[in-house]
Amino acid sequence: MRGRDLIRLWAVPILLAGIALAFDAADRRVPFSVLASGALDEVAHLVTGALGMLALACFIDAPRRYYVAGLIASVAIDLDHIPLYLGLGNPDQRPVTHSLTTVLVIVVAAALSPRHRAVLAGAATGLLIHFARDIAEGSPGVRMLWPLQNTAWTATSRWFLGMIIALTVVRLILATAGIPRTRIRLFQPPAPARSSSCPIVPAAPADRDPDPEAAEPDREGASETSCT
Repeated sequence: MRGRDLIRLWAVPILLAGIALAFDAADRRVPFSVLASGALDEVAHLVTGALGMLALACFIDAPRRYYVAGLIASVAIDLDHIPLYLGLGNPDQRPVTHSLTTVLVIVVAAALSPRHRAVLAGAATGLLIHFARDIAEGSPGVRMLWPLQNTAWTATSRWFLGMIIALTVVRLILATAGIPRTRIRLFQPPAPARSSSCPIVPAAPADRDPDPEAAEPDREGASETSCT
């Protein structure tokens, strides 16, 4: 691999990791406000989702819509906070849609809808990455097993740091080494079957007069020799 290609290969993951850690650190230090904290938090979620998708791309071969849906879902799930900002629900807890129940619903929908399976699977992946970062933000945590349990999962900032380092290292090492050699092909349409073609029949030499009877084939037999 040439040096320029290696720089390009390493630049994007390292840049995403740096942005994720910087915005996450700023989000923890800035006093909470919907606009300031929300902007910092969502940028951190977006670049974390992008880094996670890059790591997954080392193992799977999926269409672009899978990755786009994952990036959108890694941010869009926070729309469920809007009712809390309007005074609805418990402000000391994240909404119950921040749980594996939401992921399960999307996975079931993907299983029942082959046409939209790639998009729904990407959305489920983006949600899992989002929840992983939310757990690292500490209180109020994420009620991952709701409604089976109402316990909120929490972790320290070290969880997020470890997650970013792991995703970055996986991407850099595997992409640089070119392993695995074959990725798992997902949500791709089957290759079209090759159509049968008629055998090429050489033309009669120009210096020979064709048989008059052979020159006018029987109309009834003509259809039998046509290609299907």
